[in-house]
Amino acid sequence: NSMVPMVGIVDTAVMGRMGSPEWIAATAVGAILFSSIYWVFGFLRMGTGGLVAQAYGANDLADAGRLSIRALFIAASLGLLLIALQVPLLTIGLAALSESSDWKALTTTYFSIRILSAPATLMLYAILGSLIGLQQMSHVFLLQFVLNLLNIVLTISFFLHTSLGIAGVALATVISEYTTLLLGLYVSRQVLRQAWALKPVTPWLLDPVACLKYFRISGNLFIRTLCLTLAFYWMTVLGSRIGVVTLAINALLLHLVHFASYCMDGYAHAIESVTGYSVGRRSPDMFKQAVRASIELGLITSIVFSLLYWCTGDTLLALMSTDKNVQTLALEWLPWVIFAPIIGIWSFLLDGIFIGATRSANMRDSMMLSLLIFVVSTVILVPLMGNHGVWLSYYVLMIIRAATLMRYWTPLKQGIAQTPELAT
Repeated sequence: NSMVPMVGIVDTAVMGRMGSPEWIAATAVGAILFSSIYWVFGFLRMGTGGLVAQAYGANDLADAGRLSIRALFIAASLGLLLIALQVPLLTIGLAALSESSDWKALTTTYFSIRILSAPATLMLYAILGSLIGLQQMSHVFLLQFVLNLLNIVLTISFFLHTSLGIAGVALATVISEYTTLLLGLYVSRQVLRQAWALKPVTPWLLDPVACLKYFRISGNLFIRTLCLTLAFYWMTVLGSRIGVVTLAINALLLHLVHFASYCMDGYAHAIESVTGYSVGRRSPDMFKQAVRASIELGLITSIVFSLLYWCTGDTLLALMSTDKNVQTLALEWLPWVIFAPIIGIWSFLLDGIFIGATRSANMRDSMMLSLLIFVVSTVILVPLMGNHGVWLSYYVLMIIRAATLMRYWTPLKQGIAQTPELAT
């Protein structure tokens, strides 16, 4: 997982050497637009992972394969739809941001190229969900490593040896996504082939009962992820309204936050897989042991990241931008990043547990309430505290996410010993 945010950090570092904060802002806005679009379809990974884990726990590999192929089919269809809707998506995405023709033109160039990778991106979500559900973490690591290392190498190469600029950043992502998709299909071939051999394909691929179950779980995750995406998008909007420098600085700081978050999300993926497996096995003891291990490891890792940012935050910021004004102002808001890992780890772990148990309705309700409280806090705090209010509201969001999920903890534990159908 640590490889995922490295791409954004390298993209920002490359654009941070173009001599103006507008380049950082354009890359940041382009990245947040795609995060906003793609995260909404995170159910392709989360929903698939939970269901495949339960099928694996029940020792039904044929069903795991059917779930994987059905998710790939849905992902490819949605990816093509996104390409067809790229113009209205970009228009809506830029509408709420501050007026600035300079960085908006750069963002448009970035968006028009990177959108071409939509089918590959969403299909990779489905593949990664399947592999996590099957506990094939070595393959998950391989795909993430190849995807992000190739992206980083191509981005730097295009920057050094071509005049593509921000277009090169987007093109690097497109090439990397499709290359990794081919690799993902190859490493998943065994479970996919086992299901594909069940002829005829159409009846089970479009089975109404199976599709309804998938979309019931996925629909809740869609709403949950949409709410989380809107929260991060709103942070970007608030930063852009304060000024282009603030927008660029928040992009740098969020890269540090996301780096720690993605690393700690590794524990969330692990507990997600084991939770789903425990549901399939109906083993509360296995679940309790996994929860304890994830809490201990997650807390230790969050403290390590906080200490790392405390000691080296200024150096990391200097690596991402050569603009002295940006560096100086970023240090003023760095303390918010330092303590973010310790605040955020609890919601990450709870997300993994609830995904593995396919308690998507609980996640939906929790995130809807969290978004409401987050928006109210920004309305109150940002006029009083400026960008400090934006970051304090982020803390509120993380705390409320964990607190609201804990309301459903007792029913979830009781459901672990039930059948997979009852647990959903």
